[in-house]
Amino acid sequence: ESLTAAEVVVLPYNTLLSLHARSAVGLSLKKSLVIIDEAHNIPEALRSLSSSRLTLPVTEAALSQLKLYTAKYASRLAGRNIFYVGQIRRCLTSIIKFLKTKRPSSSSSCTARPSSSANNKASIMVSTTELVFSLGLDNINIFKILRYLERSRLPQKLLGFTNVTATTTHSMTSDSVKELNPGSKEEEGDPDFMSKHISSLSIVQTFLECLTSTEKEGKIVVEWPPMESTDGFPIDSRAKNSLRHPTLRFVLLNPATQFQSVLDEAHAVVLAGGTLSPFTHVVAELMGSETEALRAAANADKETKVKLNTTAKSSNSFVSSNLTTFSCGHIVPSSHVMTSCLSMGPNSTKLDFRHASRSSNGIIDELGRSLVKLCSVVPAGMIVFLPSYAYEAQLVGRWRTTGVMDQIRKIKSFFREPKSSRDLDSALEDYSRRARTGNGALLLSVIGGKMSEGINFADDMARCVVVVGLPYPDITDPELIEKMASLDKKKHSSDGNGITGQTYYHNLCMRAVNQSIGRAIRHGNDYAAVILADARYASEERVWQGLPTWLRGDDRKRSTSFGHTMLDLGTFFKQRKQTS
Repeated sequence: ESLTAAEVVVLPYNTLLSLHARSAVGLSLKKSLVIIDEAHNIPEALRSLSSSRLTLPVTEAALSQLKLYTAKYASRLAGRNIFYVGQIRRCLTSIIKFLKTKRPSSSSSCTARPSSSANNKASIMVSTTELVFSLGLDNINIFKILRYLERSRLPQKLLGFTNVTATTTHSMTSDSVKELNPGSKEEEGDPDFMSKHISSLSIVQTFLECLTSTEKEGKIVVEWPPMESTDGFPIDSRAKNSLRHPTLRFVLLNPATQFQSVLDEAHAVVLAGGTLSPFTHVVAELMGSETEALRAAANADKETKVKLNTTAKSSNSFVSSNLTTFSCGHIVPSSHVMTSCLSMGPNSTKLDFRHASRSSNGIIDELGRSLVKLCSVVPAGMIVFLPSYAYEAQLVGRWRTTGVMDQIRKIKSFFREPKSSRDLDSALEDYSRRARTGNGALLLSVIGGKMSEGINFADDMARCVVVVGLPYPDITDPELIEKMASLDKKKHSSDGNGITGQTYYHNLCMRAVNQSIGRAIRHGNDYAAVILADARYASEERVWQGLPTWLRGDDRKRSTSFGHTMLDLGTFFKQRKQTS
């Protein structure tokens, strides 16, 4: 009732972006100004809202529950109900049979793009239509089945029936109970965990809804877990835990189709954030079908680049009929920021953190020596962002053996990003306290992890941010491959407007880097040094240009030796101490 009288409504992404959620709470966007902060998260939020994951155990549990339910109430069910229950059982049986088939080969009939990762996990990507035909469900009206499930509330009835059956049937074995409901407390840390308060059939229903989507909106990824090793080498245990069962995943490839309802209903939409540039990337994701908007975004990017790079102007705006952009510099003066590209360590070893070379002991040891030296110059808190959790664990393991860890601890307190989100607040509190006392503290974090976005490392919590490597996504991921291919096709069909798949791939990496860097320097009087530890920051122009203008500063300083970096750091912090 209060919504009708409200002038300002604050709500989370999930409620704003879902048409069903807005309808459920009675929220209308008509004649409204919608302002979305941290808008770079919108495409991923839309993908998360529209995704669906169906595993083999969940499908088998749904079928078991349905069989027990029909066996008990068959005499009471009307003919229409028996017909639709039979149709649902056929769908479940077909999905189970499909997921139990052998892993795909390059000649697989249901897709032209099978892939297999280094950990032997196989996956294929198919359109929803291809999957329906592969399941043999092309002569079933899925729309009618979904309408029946919604009106009959069969998933909710099955959940209540299962819970009652599990508690009243004392002769049931524990395995039988688990088959009826695969969720358990022991599995809460497992990606396949399912709450006992959620009906297995409701998960199947959500997935069936995804099968009604068009090929333009999204596709289905079919994944099989790693096979047992036959060459004497063990399968990666982390990979095995991440995918233990054959799985169907619906992935949204075009977030613009879901965002369109917001654009159509609202009077105007403001997307705000510190990492929205280049604008063509955002528009391609959220307004992909609008050629004029893509052309306007491209013009805005060109105009912004020219004005901010050739004049002293700190802001720029671009106005068109359906898109207005505004960009500006940072709130702090350039004297409060020091940027250094670290191409080599103290022993003159090239810092190349490409996936093929970063695991060598030489590179790991040189990074360790670099951090020890930096700790001796940087006051208070120092945050090191790494490309992945696996690499962070590899570094720590090596440094414990070589003694680098002990050397760091003699200078600063040492912290690591916690594995569990429940431990995040306490870890931040401990780090903050240590960073502000004595010689400070060093924190290892992960780009794109729990601490790379939304955390305020102001003042002494982050006087230096070290970004190690470039966190490019896994290029073998079938979802990413399909997304890049669709962008290439869209750019070709829209007279060159939009972005290529390679540009999208590069932008994902640089946006993650810029988000991590943005954890420091949180107000006008703040200051920090930013160390970019990888030779590519200095040698590759597109990487350098992917950094914000306020961070690049004077291009002449972008490539320096380790010794010069140490001298510049000492001078920078000495000047800041004198003026603070």
